[in-house]
Amino acid sequence: MKYEFRFASILDLRQRERDEAGGLVGEANAAIAKIESQIEDLQQQRQTALSEQVEARIGGIAVDQLLAKGRYNLQLQAEIYGLEQTRVKLDEELQRRQQRLRDAETEVKKFQRMKEIDFNQHQQEMNRREQIEIDEMNNRRFAIASQKARDADHR
Repeated sequence: MKYEFRFASILDLRQRERDEAGGLVGEANAAIAKIESQIEDLQQQRQTALSEQVEARIGGIAVDQLLAKGRYNLQLQAEIYGLEQTRVKLDEELQRRQQRLRDAETEVKKFQRMKEIDFNQHQQEMNRREQIEIDEMNNRRFAIASQKARDADHR
């Protein structure tokens, strides 16, 4: 008798859910890495702008240029703040997705353990049936041999 796990379709479904959850965690990590890269780029731009602003103060002062650089600095600072807020939200989403992945992994492990137990029980049952068949064959052989021996004694 061929072994077939009765919850195989559920196990397959749980494995797909786990794989999907893992993919979503990967996407969240990629999004966080992208945001961090953007923040780093903006911080470098801001640092460069601040350095240029300090250099511009040496010598003649161009008020319009200072105001423009000041506004640019504020704009960069606002963009950095917005990206940092986005990163906080992405961190929260990452936590949710990681929890979902852990839950999915737990479900898969539960069904894999059930499959293992079920398979072991199946194997034990097959071994028991095989032993019964062997015992029956031996009993038949013994009965035939006994019958032959009695027949030979009666002649």
